[in-house]
Amino acid sequence: MNRTAWGYVFVVLAVLSWAGNAIVGRLAPDSGIPPIALNFWRWAVAFVVLAPFAIGSLGAQWRLLFAHWRLVTLFGVAGVAGFNSLLYLALEETTVVQATLISAILPAMVIASARVFLGQPIGARQVAGVLLSFAGVAVIVARGDAAVLLGLVLNRGDLWMLIAVCFWAAQTLLLRFIPKAIDLMAFQVAAIGVGLVVALPFYVGETFGGRPMPVTWTAALMVAYIAVVASAGGYTLWNFGVIRIGPRSAGYFGNLYPVFGALLGIVLLGEPLHGYHLVGGAVVLAGILLATLRKAEA
Repeated sequence: MNRTAWGYVFVVLAVLSWAGNAIVGRLAPDSGIPPIALNFWRWAVAFVVLAPFAIGSLGAQWRLLFAHWRLVTLFGVAGVAGFNSLLYLALEETTVVQATLISAILPAMVIASARVFLGQPIGARQVAGVLLSFAGVAVIVARGDAAVLLGLVLNRGDLWMLIAVCFWAAQTLLLRFIPKAIDLMAFQVAAIGVGLVVALPFYVGETFGGRPMPVTWTAALMVAYIAVVASAGGYTLWNFGVIRIGPRSAGYFGNLYPVFGALLGIVLLGEPLHGYHLVGGAVVLAGILLATLRKAEA
């Protein structure tokens, strides 16, 4: 496969690796795991996992990385300290259904940002593809029942989720500005380090505010999953994929998140397969294909 084809594979695998993340975030409060602590430790473990792969490049490129410290810092704040902390905060106060629906605006946010900040045109097919894939997400999360959507009531958690999506759109867009001379793995590790430094005061404040991280096997397993699979694996795959296909094209694939979540529930948890899974998944895929297969408007 060529570079672009691999880019699509990478972003799809990244979204697949994240499919269980919202479930972990929703279960964490029931296990006494506070949101900032969960995010801090997932990235601390991911840093330990990824650092050996980047140590050579970090040593060789530290001056280049320091010259672009603003970009590294913004990336660390948006993608490491910001997005998942806000996601876990949101999931303490809202449902996975509402959080997933709000996350489905990511493609629209990315293409709008690409238009404003990168001057990329927005074609009619891209708009139609975004709307179509959003409709597919709505079918899945509402379980084919429009009354579920009509009964949704916005709360503070939904606001946290909206801000979280803004952070992820910013992180996706920032990848476009990484100089080609910088090794991406070294950049990631540097950004994770910065993100941990930024998150540390909030983690300490949460701990001394009466919400310490529990030392249990449940907490360890949750952190291990999201650190190794969702952070080290998914984060790296997403970044390499976005570098290859561009932020706008990658953004469309965010709506595979609920499709993969439903698929994992069926395969791993034995949940029943319903018609709305098939209809919603097909509509999401149709929207992504509509938005990405037209080269003339890419």
